[in-house]
Amino acid sequence: MRATYRNDEDVARLHIESLLARHRERVEAIQGRLGRIYVRRVARSLAGQAALGGAVLVVVAAAAAAESVLGVLREGVATAALLGAWAMAALAYAAGRKLAAGRLRRALSREIERSGDVHADRARLEASAPEARVRCMIDAEERRSVALPLAGFAVLAPLTLHLVVYCLVSGWSLPWSALLEGFDGWVCLSLAIVGHVHVIVAYLAFRYARALHEAPTRVLADDPPPGALRALGYATLAACIPGLIFFVIPPILVAVTGAFVVPAFVLARERLLEERRWLDAQRDMAAAGRAR
Repeated sequence: MRATYRNDEDVARLHIESLLARHRERVEAIQGRLGRIYVRRVARSLAGQAALGGAVLVVVAAAAAAESVLGVLREGVATAALLGAWAMAALAYAAGRKLAAGRLRRALSREIERSGDVHADRARLEASAPEARVRCMIDAEERRSVALPLAGFAVLAPLTLHLVVYCLVSGWSLPWSALLEGFDGWVCLSLAIVGHVHVIVAYLAFRYARALHEAPTRVLADDPPPGALRALGYATLAACIPGLIFFVIPPILVAVTGAFVVPAFVLARERLLEERRWLDAQRDMAAAGRAR
């Protein structure tokens, strides 16, 4: 009886080694395009969070620098915070790639950890489905990977475009410190008059991401939910309050600026559609391979 039991364990160990070899091959394949999609989605989510956090810092800095509000900081900090927000987003993207790659490796390595029970290890490896696990991780990250970077870009891009125009108009003739201080007044004025527009566009970005996430791939390609034009329209209408008091200048400025910003909604859909199509094609290929 003992010899039979040991023979069973030896067979199980040999089977485990075979299963481990197959698992490693599947993991190596996953580390390719499938893994890169997950890594990029996590990185975009973290970058979007950093951008939104940077936008909050811009508001706080503007309030702290404005003499009519707090006036406890020197002028220029709001513009510096705006530029810093982009730097924070870039660093968060790079850190997110590293974090996601590590998270992916840990998730895939859990199934090959030895427990000391060869029969339990064999059963776990036979039931392992690393591709399905990674696909679940990718799906869980989809909505965040659209909503957060899109909202972060929507709130930072308008003032950043205005800063570029300000620098071009000034001819870069002013010292950098003077540019920062000079643009701070515009930041404070913009937030006071149309700051609510940034909040509305960010909210629309989250709604758009939810609509994209809930829509099937075919709908994304043939009949996508409204996004860019709706955001531009609502932003322009929102700028009328209190924009009409200032000779309709704020709504016009928002409409012109928004024309350069809202294409990000289209780009977000195109990126998501590209990822979805590739994932669907790989799933269909795997299903066809199992059917043979």
